[in-house]
This record gives sequence, C-alpha cells and structure tokens, in this order.
Amino acid sequence: MMPPTSSQHDRIKNRINRLLIRFLDASPHLGLDSLVEIAAEVSTHDALVPDVSLFQRNRLNEEGRIQRGAPDIAIEVVSRRDTAAHLKRKVDAYLRGGSKAVWVVFPDSRSVMVHTTDSVRELKENDRLESPLLPGFSTPVSEFFQLS
Repeated sequence: MMPPTSSQHDRIKNRINRLLIRFLDASPHLGLDSLVEIAAEVSTHDALVPDVSLFQRNRLNEEGRIQRGAPDIAIEVVSRRDTAAHLKRKVDAYLRGGSKAVWVVFPDSRSVMVHTTDSVRELKENDRLESPLLPGFSTPVSEFFQLS
C-alpha cells in the first residue's frame, strides 16, 4: 500500500490528462487514448502505474486489469516521497519496456524532464512541450500547473 498523494499532485495529473484528451479528441486519426493511473506490465518483473499514460487504442486490453507493455508515453508527476533513484528506475523500466517517451513533471520547480531512449531534456515553465508522437500538440509547461 502506498500513502495517498497530495491534492495538488492529483489536480496536476488530472490537468495534464484533460489537456491531452482535449488534443486527442480533436486528433482521432492518431488512435491514442490518455488514461489516468492504469497499470502497465512493462517487463516480466515490473508492473507500474504511471500518473497518466498514452496508449495506442489498438494496444489496450479491454479484458484484464493490467495493460501489456509500457505506455507509448508515460507521465509521472513527482510527489514529495519520490526519490531520484526511484524515479530513475521507473524511467529506465518504461523505456526498456517500449515507451517512446517518459515525461517527469516536477511541481516544485514547475518543469518537465522529457526522457527518450537517446536524450533527456528539461523544459521550464515557459517552454513549449511538443512530441513527435503527438503531431500538432504544443503547450507551455506552465499549462500543467494552471489549477484555478
């Protein structure tokens, strides 16, 4: 059992999910769904529950409780109990499991670290978050933290 996250954490992950759903509703040809807290079996030894996941619809398992394979994009909102070592293990597991990108969202610094298999880049509040997996999606990082 994990202790519950903070209200701020929940609001940020839901905000990110709403932004993505809005974009995906306008881009049905991408065939992606944005899901909150869905378990993903990223290896034979690891099942993780990202705060937000983007999956190709044709990969979604309608029957089971755990999705097979890592999300196309895994999004983790950092909470106070997360350690750097724990976050690194999760990012590595997602990428080894097939995720094309992992977004690690830092509420305290209002920034996002975008991890891919060949790079890591930090985006600050006024930088625009874009992804080749989401052609046409572009939002300032600050949008993730607009909670009012």
